[in-house]
Amino acid sequence: MSDLYDGVFERRAGDDGRPRISRRTPFPSTIPCPTTGRQLRIATVDVNAAAICPSCASQGAGGFVSFEGDLRMAYACPECRQFVWLAGL
Repeated sequence: MSDLYDGVFERRAGDDGRPRISRRTPFPSTIPCPTTGRQLRIATVDVNAAAICPSCASQGAGGFVSFEGDLRMAYACPECRQFVWLAGL
């Protein structure tokens, strides 16, 4: 399941039994754009971010990735196991 979140995150059980996201070490410096396949350089990685998944609407401790030169972000949902891409503003 290393490609579940394009190799950036791993899904693990938290102390409370709910799934959580942790950063893989090492993680890739780029991941492919889901629409073009172009490699996007990772700028920041944030783990255990309290958020509501835009895909399944569950609240969890997921992870966010931002990219250099691209306004989009990606959210790794521990509940639905999706890597959800979010449009930039």
